[in-house]
Amino acid sequence: MPKSFEELDAHITKYIQGNFNEFDVLKDAIKKLEPGDVYVEMGVDEGKSFRVAHEYAKEGVFKIGIDIHDVVPHEKSIGRAPFMEQEGIVGIGKTGFYVHGDGDIFAKVFDRPFVDLLLLDPHHDYESIKSATLAWEPLMKKGSTIIFHDYDHPDTKRWLDEHYKEKEIFYGKVVVVRK
Repeated sequence: MPKSFEELDAHITKYIQGNFNEFDVLKDAIKKLEPGDVYVEMGVDEGKSFRVAHEYAKEGVFKIGIDIHDVVPHEKSIGRAPFMEQEGIVGIGKTGFYVHGDGDIFAKVFDRPFVDLLLLDPHHDYESIKSATLAWEPLMKKGSTIIFHDYDHPDTKRWLDEHYKEKEIFYGKVVVVRK
């Protein structure tokens, strides 16, 4: 049985740091996915939002997490890879994957839409959020959803306001776009 937001947050905080606290937006979106659907998260950091997605995704949903930086163990974290393995997100027979590299370059591997839900949380400068958006938009299936984190950063806000006329804004920090 899935944990409550409070239980999950307390559990995650024992092992890693994280800045994604808008659990309900991600939870509502991930719960709509069906086995065989694909969730991609670019900008995993230590893995807080990726762990939330794992908690609420149905069995058989493929989860791909991407980050250019590695998080090695430190005083407040057991490290990203050990955490993901411990939580049963990645490993033999699991439907979770972690890519350590540039998400925009990784997107070029694919030649057709395959993503049902995308969480974009790359660097927050204008060019990074623009580049990530333009790299991943062509890979979104019809009827899919993109969630952007950190709308409260000026460059992120500027890009999203320029690029999307229709969007939902939650907590002044999260933007949801339906394709």
